[in-house]
Amino acid sequence: MESLFKVNISPLQDAPGETMEFHTKLSIPNLTGVGNRLIEMINPWVLELQVTSLNQRFQVSGRLTGNYELSCDRCLEKVRLPMDTELFALYYPDGDHFPPEEGLAYTGDELDLTPLLLEAINLKLPMKNVCSLDCKGLCPVCGIDLNTHTCNCQKEAFDPRLAGLLKWKEQEGGGSGGQS
Repeated sequence: MESLFKVNISPLQDAPGETMEFHTKLSIPNLTGVGNRLIEMINPWVLELQVTSLNQRFQVSGRLTGNYELSCDRCLEKVRLPMDTELFALYYPDGDHFPPEEGLAYTGDELDLTPLLLEAINLKLPMKNVCSLDCKGLCPVCGIDLNTHTCNCQKEAFDPRLAGLLKWKEQEGGGSGGQS
């Protein structure tokens, strides 16, 4: 993937404690999320950022805001959602020995913020996406959208492998409410 945003850190390299601020608009390409679902990014996104020098290490903090579209997991209709996510990372010179969970590596005079931005977006995405809490989804038999249409399909699917249990329940009184 092409870099989303790079920061030239040469003015900060020999200036511990100094900060640079950025306020810019980004164009983020569509992404593929968990389960290979398409995440359509509605551009532009707004990036507000502070980069602070910490003796050859750099602290990046800020906020990324924008809108995206996902398909509803129940009825497959497109849903537009806002995202507002905070950013924070420490960048270490490549070659420094640091645990990967503590920061990101950089080389030269630039910080590539692409991994930070993509991680922030992915962590903010919902695991399940629904157009509304009362979405009825699609009919499992004919596939019609039950939010806008009704169908006469038999919804009670019976698994023939369970016929023996049903017979036992009817003969032996199999019980209800957890009793047998």
